Amino acid sequence: MTGRLYRVGRSKTGLGLFATDIIAKGTLIAVYRGRYLRNEQADKLADRGNKYLYEINNRWTIDGSNRRNLARYANHSCRPNAESDVTRQKKVIIRAIKKIRPGDEITYDYGEDYFDLIIKPLGCKCDKCQEKRSEQRRLARKKRLAKKARVEAAQARAAQADMAQATKARSKALASKARKTGSKTGSKQPTAKQIVSKPVVAKRAVPMQDALEQRKAA
Repeated sequence: MTGRLYRVGRSKTGLGLFATDIIAKGTLIAVYRGRYLRNEQADKLADRGNKYLYEINNRWTIDGSNRRNLARYANHSCRPNAESDVTRQKKVIIRAIKKIRPGDEITYDYGEDYFDLIIKPLGCKCDKCQEKRSEQRRLARKKRLAKKARVEAAQARAAQADMAQATKARSKALASKARKTGSKTGSKQPTAKQIVSKPVVAKRAVPMQDALEQRKAA
């Protein structure tokens, strides 16, 4: 145990294996240990919820559910830094396929069958899948914003068109009203009446002497 290159620590999926030193490519990291079961027995345990069953051939499966099997804490990844392999002695080993740095989580691909049955329905939480989902969300958000911008632009163009049409209709109505008003005022325009002045008859002035004589005669 003194040469162990990993430790058990908290991971995104619960517990995981993390490198405590530099692990070179090709290095044997751990051995997947457990009791050997016939595949028929393993199938029954799988139906009861056992998720630590490693099938090594068409007859035998290793039950790695014992907690002393520290290799069971190595989680699945779609972009792993390790791999599992079955030796001639029917042992399951975990081996580095690239340089692993201290603090990195040690992961390997659980295989297509396990992924489809166990991981996929719950959603894979490995870094690659999370990056993929994050990129998908970013693209979906970009599409939503682009669609919203197109809708708002179309609404703005429609509003401008409605305003222009309303302005045109109002101008047309005002012009029509002005024409009607002009035609009415032209037909009933009052004519200037001629002013006929009557001749003023001037009274004849009676001389003062004749007036005196008329008084005397009376």
